[in-house]
Amino acid sequence: MDGEQAARWAAAQEGVPVGADLVAAALRQLEFLAAVDRRRWLYEGPLLDRAIRRYKACWLPLLAKHTQAPIVDGPLVVPLDCEWIWHCHRLNPVQYIRDCKKVYGRILNNDNVESSIGIKSKIQSEKVWKALYPEEPFELGYTSSSETTMDVHPGATEGISYDLISAVKRQSSFYYQVGTPTMHDQRFLVEALARYKGFLYLIKMNQDKGVQRFRVPTYDVDLMWHTHQLHPVTYCKDMLKLLGKVLEHDDTDADRSEGKKLDVGFTETTEQFESIFGARYWKAGCMYRGNMPSPVTSTPQIFNTEDGNGSDICKAHNDLNVLDITFVELYLQIVDIKNLPSSAVPKENVYVWFTKNQSDMFISDGGRLDISTVTGKTGASLQCEPTGELILTVMVDQASKKPEPIGKVSIPLQHLTGPDSKLSFEWWFELKAHGGHATSPPVSLRVAASATVPSSAQKVFSMVRAEPFSLKSCLLPYSIKDQKMGSSTRFLYDCGTELIRLQIRKHKVKNAMACKRELVGVLKSRKQHLQLAEFRENKWMLKNSNLSISGSTDGSMLDLKGDNQLIKLYQGRKLEYERKCCKCHSEDASAVTAVRFCAEHPYGKAVALLDTKSRLIMVNEDEFLLPWITISFLFMYADCQEGVELISSAVVQKAVVSGSDTAIISEIHTLEARSAAVAPVLCGTCSTALGGEKVTAGCKTDHASSGACPAAVASGEDGHAESAGCGSGCGGGNCGPMVVEDSKADNAKTGGCGSGCGGGCGGGGGCGTLLKASTMTGECQAMSKSGGCGSGCGSGGGCGTVLNSKATVRDSMIIEGSKAWPRQLAVVPVAVAVAAPWSLKAPRPAMPSLVDVVLAAVAAAAP
Repeated sequence: MDGEQAARWAAAQEGVPVGADLVAAALRQLEFLAAVDRRRWLYEGPLLDRAIRRYKACWLPLLAKHTQAPIVDGPLVVPLDCEWIWHCHRLNPVQYIRDCKKVYGRILNNDNVESSIGIKSKIQSEKVWKALYPEEPFELGYTSSSETTMDVHPGATEGISYDLISAVKRQSSFYYQVGTPTMHDQRFLVEALARYKGFLYLIKMNQDKGVQRFRVPTYDVDLMWHTHQLHPVTYCKDMLKLLGKVLEHDDTDADRSEGKKLDVGFTETTEQFESIFGARYWKAGCMYRGNMPSPVTSTPQIFNTEDGNGSDICKAHNDLNVLDITFVELYLQIVDIKNLPSSAVPKENVYVWFTKNQSDMFISDGGRLDISTVTGKTGASLQCEPTGELILTVMVDQASKKPEPIGKVSIPLQHLTGPDSKLSFEWWFELKAHGGHATSPPVSLRVAASATVPSSAQKVFSMVRAEPFSLKSCLLPYSIKDQKMGSSTRFLYDCGTELIRLQIRKHKVKNAMACKRELVGVLKSRKQHLQLAEFRENKWMLKNSNLSISGSTDGSMLDLKGDNQLIKLYQGRKLEYERKCCKCHSEDASAVTAVRFCAEHPYGKAVALLDTKSRLIMVNEDEFLLPWITISFLFMYADCQEGVELISSAVVQKAVVSGSDTAIISEIHTLEARSAAVAPVLCGTCSTALGGEKVTAGCKTDHASSGACPAAVASGEDGHAESAGCGSGCGGGNCGPMVVEDSKADNAKTGGCGSGCGGGCGGGGGCGTLLKASTMTGECQAMSKSGGCGSGCGSGGGCGTVLNSKATVRDSMIIEGSKAWPRQLAVVPVAVAVAAPWSLKAPRPAMPSLVDVVLAAVAAAAP
């Protein structure tokens, strides 16, 4: 901010009246909205109709009596269903004031009223309610009748003219946008209040100039605006003092398309806010998150108590050496640059390259940022670990030479995410000169950055099948018997670290014809074995977990039942794992989602995903990690030669051996693969949905909690295409994971999304999930080139197959997918093997002939 801008900001903070403690009230509102979201029967349907009738006929008359003379000792408690309707009614303050005055002659305020979720005792309020409405229950539950038993004030009911059903529909998605850990952070809310005052200051300025403009808040500002309106008398007084009228809250516009009212309004609000105050309007954690995920059910699972929300479902969880990785969403913008040697360095040729000074699970090589004052582009949204330093290097494009650095600056991320930070800053930084570009005064960058609070990243593992090696397997045709000899599946982090390996073992049982089969987990770090599952009564049963497997009759694949909770398995990507870019990805037959139901999440929360094509698993909750590893293994690799089912009518696999005994074809009836891609990717249309120029950044595996773009998404000149509305902005894009090949390998090359993915994805804007190849050495490097999406994607549906797969050199053997050959014999055949990971669906590639093996051995031994 310059002096004039700082003066305006101070005037907004001191001169905009807010007569309520909005920070504390916002936290209470978030708690209330979460409680309503657990009762979604209040969003639509017959129980919503009954709640509206109860609100009009019972609650408002009771509130009118209480505001005239208290009818209970202490605060009056409002039933939750009535409070929800009251909440939505107050969010149109002009209409609420009009209705109250029409029926009761005054505004019915919220003084001395408490929510049913924030009060220890509501006995007195229940007694008063029962005395007035003996046939009407105080609380409306899911099992309640849709019929109101009495209507004691028909006049009051008819006097409320506001369309409350439509109001509820518009507000039912608000909690999804604001119910994040960052929105619950005290520091974030304090800054949100300051930004809300700045928002009102803009409206006041425009009114004083006689200009009528549609101002659109970001979601942090909108949360404060809602909270202010929930105090109707206070809001009315504050607005009359500031504007001379009650400010309307228009939430009827929902079209975020480019050029529409919301889009244009948000763009103009952004420009005016940044011009008037010299501060960024875009901010991490408060931008539009996309549409709500599609529900898996409309019927809630009802539990008796609040216990059993996911803890202690795995007895052996503490035995795992789990990496605890945290991440933040970061918004980064290079606002301006000064003191360039103008004669030698044209400002329009200057840009900034960002990276980090230490290894990061989300950023590998960094990305490009343009100078906003030169290009008009805003900045980049990305994810990173909240450790180390950001390195910003100023680069100069040269016509016939490589870009040349002229200086850099290091910014500790603690400035953003530390306990004493405000989660944002905008400062000038002096650059440390590079080479002969030292100037006096030194070149300086104005950097604006904001971050969400650090959160635990989801765990992502690849499943690598390791077969035992024998010379026989190289020289003779492949057989089923060889495939069963001690094969194991390794679960690897993106960095290559092994968490656990699983193996099915058979034991002969005395006095029994059949063998006992069990699934064992081997912890390499501790050299111990865990019994994870046992095959009994023609099905697999989990051990070391209080979950039991059972069939399902409601459209899901399996049920895992535990203490006061239920985990259901659904085919496809559901809820938090749902791809939001377009309908192309709505049904992904290669994925299985685990959805947990409990008292806190009666409509389900996605906690884990299995991608059967890429052999990746993702887990959001540590307690479910080992059970999900077990289930994923059984889905993929359980031996079903004898016609055994994982669970009745769920997953059936049949091994069919070809006549030559050289191929295996496995049929997974409910998990049939329909795509050749390693994982679902964004189509060309989706890759440009965010608008603007994408930042080219090296991205790593999707460790984010909800599938947002893990690398960098730059919002360019039209970057506001998805960033308008009542609490707008794209803020992350929900583009899905982008996993690229390790660029640190000398010869590892990948086309990424190339130029044909519909606008280019760069390192994070675009094409969804790519499988990252492990770093390879020796002969493997020469064959580790992946075309990625290449230039052949076009803008159509999907990017096709990423042929690069996990391949590592280990114990003098090349282990790739489910194949293992001696390193010295792999020079020739591995070029074929690396092309695509062997899957249970496709025949195993033919083994090299004896002649090929001998020639390869001779070539390897040659000096």
